[in-house]
Amino acid sequence: MAGTISRIRLENFMCHSSLHIELGQHVNFITGQNGSGKSAVLTALCIAFGSRAKSTQRAAALKDFIKTDCSYAAIIVDINNQGEDAFKPEVYGDLVRLERRITESSSSMFLKDQHGNKT
Repeated sequence: MAGTISRIRLENFMCHSSLHIELGQHVNFITGQNGSGKSAVLTALCIAFGSRAKSTQRAAALKDFIKTDCSYAAIIVDINNQGEDAFKPEVYGDLVRLERRITESSSSMFLKDQHGNKT
């Protein structure tokens, strides 16, 4: 179904060095002990989709989300792109990949097609 998230990957984001989450088609639960990074996953989604750092109430600037002693953070979100509501399926195919990269001095966001090519 178009617009549903199928995968989330985090690199050096908050407490996560490398996290890969495959989501099911319907309801998904993120569980874990206090301090295990559940909220970091939700914060990453907010940042990936364009929220400002301050609006998350977890950081003053995007660079504050970079894991300690790392030079960058990355959020990669795979979004299903099938069906009548698909976004430019002739360009992206069955999957749209949203990538947000954060460094100490900059931030970039771009879309990729189902093969990982920038569009």
